[in-house]
Amino acid sequence: MDVHPVDQARWDDLVELFGPSGGTRGCWCMARRLPSRDVARNGSDENRAALKHFVEAGIPVGLIGYVDARPAAWCAVAPRPEYYAIVHSRTLPIDDPDDDTIWAINCLFVKAGYRGRGLTLPMIESAVDHARTAGARLIEAYPIKTMPGDPGRGVLSTFLDAGFTPYAEHRTQSKRNIVVRRGL
Repeated sequence: MDVHPVDQARWDDLVELFGPSGGTRGCWCMARRLPSRDVARNGSDENRAALKHFVEAGIPVGLIGYVDARPAAWCAVAPRPEYYAIVHSRTLPIDDPDDDTIWAINCLFVKAGYRGRGLTLPMIESAVDHARTAGARLIEAYPIKTMPGDPGRGVLSTFLDAGFTPYAEHRTQSKRNIVVRRGL
């Protein structure tokens, strides 16, 4: 798999990857970038326009994984302050909310037809490398502990395999989710 950051030249590939529904439920990966009320009010078309705005502005949004030159997987990764819903969360223990040297993996998505091929771990590893190259000192994620749950956040075992460790689990108010971190 080849993995590349999303930029204007890769926008059409991202649209192909997410399909007409915007990945999951018309989100276009805005669910944690914007306040939840805005995402719900926007609908698919406006969420797509919001993501395109970020891409056109050169703001980091994530990575696309290609299999046989076709877009197959997505990993949203950016400086944590870019994620409004994360830094304003009432359930996650967020220290230093303005620290842009802490990056966050916010979402993982594998297109139908490519699922079950083990693409998530290499996407996470690519996100770690990308964040490190961009100057991050830490990267964190918010996976679910066990299935069933929101697979868009990834599962804990995959992040542990990628060298992440649990962080402040006792301070997380969610029984299914956990914050994991990896120093860079």
